[in-house]
Amino acid sequence: MAPESLLVGRATVQTDVYAFGILVLEVVCGRKPGNQSLPNNYNNSIVDWVWENYKRGSILDVVDLQLNEVFVKEEAECVLMLALACCHPNPNHRPSMRIALRVRAGEVAPPVIPMDKPAFVWPPAMPPSSNEDLEDYSFSGDQNTPSSKLIGRGKSCQIFKLKGAHLL
Repeated sequence: MAPESLLVGRATVQTDVYAFGILVLEVVCGRKPGNQSLPNNYNNSIVDWVWENYKRGSILDVVDLQLNEVFVKEEAECVLMLALACCHPNPNHRPSMRIALRVRAGEVAPPVIPMDKPAFVWPPAMPPSSNEDLEDYSFSGDQNTPSSKLIGRGKSCQIFKLKGAHLL
């Protein structure tokens, strides 16, 4: 559940983006949020677990073990970065679904996210740009404020090329 859900008391576009990020993490990692059978020290938060692996430089360690390392690493990293951006604690710093779909289509690179997971801040800060079609945004350092920059076309993020099929 998105961090702001209890405060706003209803679903919003931003909570839907957060839910999309969680769904992507579940699929790529092969685990559900709060899965009690897999040990971790993150209060069973899939977002915290993936973000911590990202911080350590081992984000690919979260990919589902049942894949037996049969996946395209660059594409897995792209999708995981997109999922973490969608699960940003502050709703106005999450990409729109339009941007998420453009990342998935390979039209733009995934958002750059901070190494340290930002703290949840309420009320949320204003988004960095209201014109999503012209500008994507990234986050730098451990700041909560994003900086704007233009991002060129990236590679496709189709993941898990197994026998010609695509998952995600």
